[in-house]
Amino acid sequence: MDTVEIAAGRFRLRRCHAADADWVYRACQDPAIQRWTRVPSPYRLDDALAYVTEFVDASWTSGRAAPFGVFDGVSGEGLGTISLVSMDLADGLAEVGYWVAPWARRRGAATAGTLAIARWAFESLGVARLTWLAEVGNDGSRAVAERAGFTVEGTLRDRIRRRDGSRADAWIGSLLPSDL
Repeated sequence: MDTVEIAAGRFRLRRCHAADADWVYRACQDPAIQRWTRVPSPYRLDDALAYVTEFVDASWTSGRAAPFGVFDGVSGEGLGTISLVSMDLADGLAEVGYWVAPWARRRGAATAGTLAIARWAFESLGVARLTWLAEVGNDGSRAVAERAGFTVEGTLRDRIRRRDGSRADAWIGSLLPSDL
């Protein structure tokens, strides 16, 4: 799966490489990304380099995650990331997670990327149920999930562990192949 590229309308999904470290670093300076995701805070250039090289490679090698960068299909500009995580292909399960750089928001990259990675997961990997989780209050993430067709199934109490060790409730949703 090293060379998987996915077309997503005017966007393209592909693995991040060392050359992507600069834009990932710039994006992860955003307070919203640091607030709602598990990226380190403060986020250093070394963190971005480790993500695009070590983490991405280890994820694909292990088969437990499939992280992609989201890029403008024409300019090649880095716009965000979208990943399948907690993959259990034997049971047909995976979770989707995403973030979008501040300069790329409200352009449809997260929704298009989520739909594209969902189709790929269902058709190429045999995923039967794709899950989405977000901390309650992350309205942007919920809006993307709903636009992509996820059914918000409820709230999981104390599901998310925050960076400071405290716990928070999470929304959970699912997408099935028949939902597309």
